[in-house]
Amino acid sequence: MLPTLIKIGPVPVHSYGLMIAVGFLAALHMVQREAKKHGVDPQIPNNMAFWGLFLGIAGCRALHILMFPGAYSWRDPIGWIAIWNGGLVFHGALIGPLIYSAFTLRKYQLGFWWSCDRVIPYIPLAHAFGRIGCFLNGCCYGKRTDLPWGVPFPRVPWDLSKPATGSPVFLDHCHRYSELSMSADHWSYPVHPTQLYAVAYLLGICLLLLYLRKRWNPFEGFVLPTYFVLYGVARCLVEFLRGDHNPTVLDVLTQQQVFSLASIGVGVFLLVVLRAWNKRRAESLSSDAARSGRTP
Repeated sequence: MLPTLIKIGPVPVHSYGLMIAVGFLAALHMVQREAKKHGVDPQIPNNMAFWGLFLGIAGCRALHILMFPGAYSWRDPIGWIAIWNGGLVFHGALIGPLIYSAFTLRKYQLGFWWSCDRVIPYIPLAHAFGRIGCFLNGCCYGKRTDLPWGVPFPRVPWDLSKPATGSPVFLDHCHRYSELSMSADHWSYPVHPTQLYAVAYLLGICLLLLYLRKRWNPFEGFVLPTYFVLYGVARCLVEFLRGDHNPTVLDVLTQQQVFSLASIGVGVFLLVVLRAWNKRRAESLSSDAARSGRTP
């Protein structure tokens, strides 16, 4: 656990923000490679990347504010934008960039669904780096576990001169379990490393989408809805192991699980619609070709 990697003078370099930046650059590099492979100017994704990132982070932050309004105050205006301390909900990330891309790609005369097939596999790659940042930051932690790979989190490296500082897991366990205290030599109980579980399934989704695109590729545009389904299922399952008190709906499912189920539903709907749309388009093209062939 290392929320602050180094300090350059008075400026701290936060691991969470750095991992988001590394993930963004890694995904952008792969998309530029895809563009070159298909004869598309790699400057196009480069031109679109900034606004895509900005809208994605803004959507993540906006959803976190809606879910945890008590964590924000107008007395601390910097806190509303301090994403380097965490506070991003990924389900808010894609709506803004997708709308922006749908309009911008027309300017470059590139098909939206064709472009999604080339770009979307690298979204979970970028997201995986962000989850590494979560692990280093200590947020998005799991429930207590006795499994051998359970991870305890320390009070340090937070400011020990303050009476109630420490990693989120440590503070949570101090509140829940009376045998723990704010003594500096204490650690939390081991918890599920849900951040690392997320890294594993996100990398798996990235590889699976690339494999399906190469070996299966049933119709144009299938990658985005398939991603929605795969991510929704994986996220919904891992949420059962989360211990960071995500808001619940009717004390049954967390809000994140509700969002994940919605993601699955949207993905299945899009798969059905896009499959039918591509089938009709293929039939129309075949019919046009047949008529053209009979024309003297």
